[in-house]
Amino acid sequence: MKDILIKNCDIVHADGVQAGMDILVHGGVVEKTGKRITGGASRVIDGEGLYAFPGFCDLHSHLRDPGLTHKEDIVTGTKSAAAGGFTTVCCMPNTNPPVDSVETVRYILDKADAAGFARVLPVAAITKGLKGGVLTDFAALARAGAIAFSDDGMPVQDDDVILAAMRLAKKENALLMLHEEDLKNRGSGVANAGQYAEQAGLSGIPNAIEDSMTARDLYYAQKTGARIHLCHVSTEGSVELVRRAKKNGVHVTCETMPHYFSLTDECVVGGDPNTKVNPPLRSARDRDAVIAGIVDGTIDAIATDHAPHSESEKNTSFADAPFGLIGFETAFSLLVTNLYRTGRIELRDIARLLAAAPCSILGIAGGRIGENERADITLCDMEKKYTYQKNDVVSKAKNSPFFGSELLGAVMVTIAGGKVTYDR
Repeated sequence: MKDILIKNCDIVHADGVQAGMDILVHGGVVEKTGKRITGGASRVIDGEGLYAFPGFCDLHSHLRDPGLTHKEDIVTGTKSAAAGGFTTVCCMPNTNPPVDSVETVRYILDKADAAGFARVLPVAAITKGLKGGVLTDFAALARAGAIAFSDDGMPVQDDDVILAAMRLAKKENALLMLHEEDLKNRGSGVANAGQYAEQAGLSGIPNAIEDSMTARDLYYAQKTGARIHLCHVSTEGSVELVRRAKKNGVHVTCETMPHYFSLTDECVVGGDPNTKVNPPLRSARDRDAVIAGIVDGTIDAIATDHAPHSESEKNTSFADAPFGLIGFETAFSLLVTNLYRTGRIELRDIARLLAAAPCSILGIAGGRIGENERADITLCDMEKKYTYQKNDVVSKAKNSPFFGSELLGAVMVTIAGGKVTYDR
């Protein structure tokens, strides 16, 4: 593996910024950081004007592999992740077959390792076949390499099953990543319930569909002592429920996505199927509550919920299109454009939200640039402006509502495990 020397960059940590630093990478780890480092590195990167963040870690993505590779696959997905500055990604289990066996976990790990664009951490299913009934073998799946367990895409509806899952997770010291949605009461909803869904003639999804399940799972987590992580928080009510639960000592963390602080349900009036996501884009009041939760630390991390679909699948009516948008390649820029540039967060918050907190939640190494640490580094230009275009997309999928948007802040170079995986 070739040595890399990054010269004169500003290193950003969750606790502050070190200006005018060099970083020497050797053997896949950071060998040294400091001023005026010299040496015979095979590649020297001029970091003047760039910020070196710890490699981003995405807690929530869909690589669609195995079984749904017409949408995305592990190679194209991790290449897209690298273009967005991500060096580690967690992939959700709603594949075909679902990630409920040791063999599928190993398949994902082996294919990701061969691709080499990012470290991939499989999230296994809570129940067999994601059917919400029989629990999977948490211990065996964890030994095979599953980082956590989730019901994403098919949330567990039965109270007895989720309670049993939490008790098992507590016993095995496993993390549950929960999709909070009451499917029984969602019905045919496709957009946030309110004036804009009504204007567009779309069936609505009330906030209570998320809030009621959030309340249920926080209650059971407090009762069992299990560690839970709430996926894609989108409502004012859920933010407040998590805030209170943390104060009461519940072992809960949560994430939100850039589209929940960047867009509102007003977007659905135009009928663009790329604005159809699950949970749906919410009201301006919910968006503001999500931003407040990010600012005060109630929301721990920013993930992407990268959910690729083929163009033919999305090229239909809003009501008939599948839920989901791609997110790897715009996450950083949307965070800079909508929260950093507006003064709501600082540089160190970006490092916390995209790197330090996700790694801490997962209990893995990473989230910091330091000697003997894994060399996961994302070099960014905070001042670069660009217009996001469909032709720029690295992902196999093109389902983004942000095409044509002028964004601020760009990933310039991604280094994963000492290897350059993206160079703008």
